[in-house]
Amino acid sequence: MSSKNSKSKLIFQELGDSKKTAEIDLAKITELKSLEEWKVKYLGRKSFLTNILRDIKNYDPKERPIIGSEANNIRKSLENSFENKNKELKNKIQKLIPDSLFPEHESNLSSPALVTCLGKRLDFAVSIDNGIMHMLSLAKIPMISLFGPTDSEKFAPEYNNSISLDSKKLYNTKNLSAITVKDVLNAAKQLLNY
Repeated sequence: MSSKNSKSKLIFQELGDSKKTAEIDLAKITELKSLEEWKVKYLGRKSFLTNILRDIKNYDPKERPIIGSEANNIRKSLENSFENKNKELKNKIQKLIPDSLFPEHESNLSSPALVTCLGKRLDFAVSIDNGIMHMLSLAKIPMISLFGPTDSEKFAPEYNNSISLDSKKLYNTKNLSAITVKDVLNAAKQLLNY
C-alpha cells in the first residue's frame, strides 16, 4: 500500500471520527452558549474540517475530490444538526418563558428596522458591543452594554436608560468575560431602580 493511500484512508477515518465526536458532544448540549462554543469548535475557522479543506492541496490529486466531497458532506450534516439543536433549545426557552422572542423562527425578514421595532417590545436588554446593541439603542429601551476589546467611550449608547460596563475600566483587561454576573445584576438593579 502506498503512503498516499494510507494517508487518504487515515483522513477518511479521522473525518468519520470527528463527525461522531461532534454528534456526541452536540447531543450533550443543554444551553445556547455551549451550542455556540460547539459551532466554533467543529465548524469554525480552526476546526478539523476547515483544516482538511484548507490542506486539500497536499493530498493526491486523484483523492482531492473524494476527500473534499466527504468533508463538505460532513460539514453540511453538522450544520443541519446545529440548526436543529438551535431550534430545539430556543423552543425549550420559549416554553419556559412564553414571552421570549426569537424572530428568526417566525420571519425571513432581517433588517435593522426589524430589530429596532422588535426592540421596542422589550422591557430591558443586555448586549455586547455589536450591531444588535446599536440597533436596540435606537429603540431607547433600558439596556446594559458590555464592552471588552472595543472602546466604550466611542461606541456606547448615550441616553438616560443605558449603562455601559467596560472590562478595561472595571478589571483592567480587554477580556469581556471578566465582567461578572454580579456586575450585570448590580447595573440592572441601578437601571431598574431596585
